Amino acid sequence: MIGLDTNILVRYFTRDDESQWRQAADLIQHNQPCFIAHIVLCKLVWVLRGANYRFQKQEIVSVLEAMLHSAAFEFENRSILDQALQQYKQGKADFSDYLIGAISRQMDCTETATFDGKLKGEKGFRCLE
Repeated sequence: MIGLDTNILVRYFTRDDESQWRQAADLIQHNQPCFIAHIVLCKLVWVLRGANYRFQKQEIVSVLEAMLHSAAFEFENRSILDQALQQYKQGKADFSDYLIGAISRQMDCTETATFDGKLKGEKGFRCLE
């Protein structure tokens, strides 16, 4: 198993550079499962939403769901990622925020305190004013 950096996944999912896409696809196909750290997924979402790619939320959800249901990828904690993804699908905040909350719950935190107004009223978060 090998770990993948964000840029490998960006090439793999956007296919914006054919040569690098081929290299990424070959790497992933021949090293399954490939390890994906939580921070890599946060960076992936950030890059895909950014000015270069402008993925819409539903497109990002589709990418994350495809990854979670693929045998090609291994994660730090698939259950935590699934929890974060379910909240992200229905919520207004960023994926990384929901991942932080899911990790906090896994560590037996009663809540995650934040100043982020997008998380006001979200289960497991306390929004300070």
